[in-house]
Amino acid sequence: MAANGEGDWELVVRSNKKGKNQTIVNGKLSRDEKREFFQKAPKATFNGAIEITPIGKENRKPKSPKAGPESKKKGEKKGNSASHQPRTLDEAVARLSVGEMQSLLDVVMSRFLDSPLIWLKDLASYLNVRVSPVKQPDPVFKGQDPSYPASRMSNKVKQLLLSTLSQCSDTVLASFHKHCITSMVQEQIKGLSVAGYKLFLQILSIHRPHVGVVHLQSYCELRQSIQNQTPTCLSLLWAVGQPGINNFGIGLRIWMELMVPLIGLKNYSAYVVDYGSDVFSGGGGGATKEYGDVLGVREFFSILDFTWCSSGSLAKPVQRQLFALYPKVKTTAFTSSPEVVLRNFFPSFLRRLNMDAPEQLKIELKTCLVQCLMQDPHCWNVWSQLYVKHLPQSAILLKHLVVEMDMLSQSSKTNKGEFPKMFKCFSETNKQMAHKIDSVPGLRDATEATNELLSHLRKVKTIKKSSGSRFWSILVVVLIVGIIWDIKSAGSFYGSKVGLILERVGLIPYVEDFGRSLRIATIQAYRWCVYNIPFYYSKGCDLAEPYLLLVWSWFEVAVAYFWAALDSIVEYIPIIKESIEKRLPGLSTSVIYYTNTMLQYGNTTVIAVKDAAMPYFLEVHNYVSTKVLIGALAPERLHEYVIGSIEYLRLLILRIHSTLMDNFEQDTENIVSKSSL
Repeated sequence: MAANGEGDWELVVRSNKKGKNQTIVNGKLSRDEKREFFQKAPKATFNGAIEITPIGKENRKPKSPKAGPESKKKGEKKGNSASHQPRTLDEAVARLSVGEMQSLLDVVMSRFLDSPLIWLKDLASYLNVRVSPVKQPDPVFKGQDPSYPASRMSNKVKQLLLSTLSQCSDTVLASFHKHCITSMVQEQIKGLSVAGYKLFLQILSIHRPHVGVVHLQSYCELRQSIQNQTPTCLSLLWAVGQPGINNFGIGLRIWMELMVPLIGLKNYSAYVVDYGSDVFSGGGGGATKEYGDVLGVREFFSILDFTWCSSGSLAKPVQRQLFALYPKVKTTAFTSSPEVVLRNFFPSFLRRLNMDAPEQLKIELKTCLVQCLMQDPHCWNVWSQLYVKHLPQSAILLKHLVVEMDMLSQSSKTNKGEFPKMFKCFSETNKQMAHKIDSVPGLRDATEATNELLSHLRKVKTIKKSSGSRFWSILVVVLIVGIIWDIKSAGSFYGSKVGLILERVGLIPYVEDFGRSLRIATIQAYRWCVYNIPFYYSKGCDLAEPYLLLVWSWFEVAVAYFWAALDSIVEYIPIIKESIEKRLPGLSTSVIYYTNTMLQYGNTTVIAVKDAAMPYFLEVHNYVSTKVLIGALAPERLHEYVIGSIEYLRLLILRIHSTLMDNFEQDTENIVSKSSL
């Protein structure tokens, strides 16, 4: 850099030609020089690395040569290679050569002996190049089984990949998993095929699923940056979600942290709900403390709010699938120890119970609140602290408890003395605020509901005093059933607890005599029925047949007389009508008018009642179909139970019949043998 005669500076750079320099006045470049500078400048890649563009003869654009024989041959070779490119993903996976993969691994392992991450990266790049079909598959392989596309891979190729993965530590595999996810996203953004990366990620997820969630937080940040690019984001969700297909704990964590934030977006809701259904149905599940930590209060209520308030924007099949998934989510959130967990959910349930909430949501909130009060006694103390602050919500819950009080009283985990004590406390609070009954919302309803509950408890206490005799009768029935169950569990009367007690007190001989006499009487009665019932039945038919025929003939005569009488009445109707019209003019017209009016009113009333009751019938139908008739009570399971019960009853009757017939034949042979002697 030097100064010229006018006091300005000149920038001197070396030209591409030898022996010549180029001078740039004032340090400014021309447009062509700027373009050349930017083309040769280092570039930043997607993951933050710096890519340096090589400078040399190989980087220069050659002059376009004239078309000749050599260029034609190259064009033909290129066309042949393109024609041999696999059209579908299944074809591309089937073409994978275990020999080429093994040769590649041998070369890379010999060069980088202690760098297993490099082995895996080169192998993943090879797979992504080879598995590049012409027809790009769906980002989430919609309509395929969960093991696709790994299920289309040959066993030899799969064993080679698994053996390579088994030589690497969890740290290396976690880094490799992140590399595959990042490379997959980058190349799909560029419009390239990423089926090879997905294939390798699926194999890795099956082999060691826990390494797929090591960098889950980074995947969530990546999802947030590409969620406006639907195919790429769906590929990310599919690839990261593979470890949770057969592992409920990992699948639940991936679903909650990575996918649930997208459940309200139209392009992702179907896949998010479908993945959640697969995790909860096929991944095992269960209510444990570990899963409760993943699916806590905040996560559960985000799903509840969307399911009952915002799911109307979803397609109907997806909405039905979400409503079917919600009970499983609730069971997992409440964990295996609801008696110590539900107290954390109770305030949020109570806060959402207001008059403006949708009717279906109010039903669900009432059900959950009753469940909290039944299974976690500490919820009563929580409610007493929130009673005044959430008085309108408490009034709605108190009215609901009037209906559910019997079920609440039967709960084994609820302290029976807690009800009167708590309701009396609420009643005292209402009395202290009685002077504000017109200004405080919900106070009037809460007072009425509390008084009704206290009255109900007093009636129940009175009824319990007069139910002593009924208790003893039930006790006798329970005792008999218990004895039968004891004998059936022990396998014999002598091995049961009842048999041992009777043997200890010396009553076994008397019981045996009674049982023997009862058995002989039963066999004789059955024998009498077998021999005599057919005989008496035929005799009864012979004796009763004439009388039955006579009764039938009388019945026919009576019917004919009745129809003749009706015909006569019809003939006299006009005469009677004229006589009535003469004595009471206008009576028939008035009767017809009022009859038609009553019929119209009745028809209108029936239609109004039907229209008013239809939403409730639909709610009942929806409630029964989504919350009652599921799992063990599903229609197909109930059908199986009915068929099984009928078959069991049939086999039981046949067994009893064969046993009695065997005993009958044995007694007959004994009688014949004794008579012959």
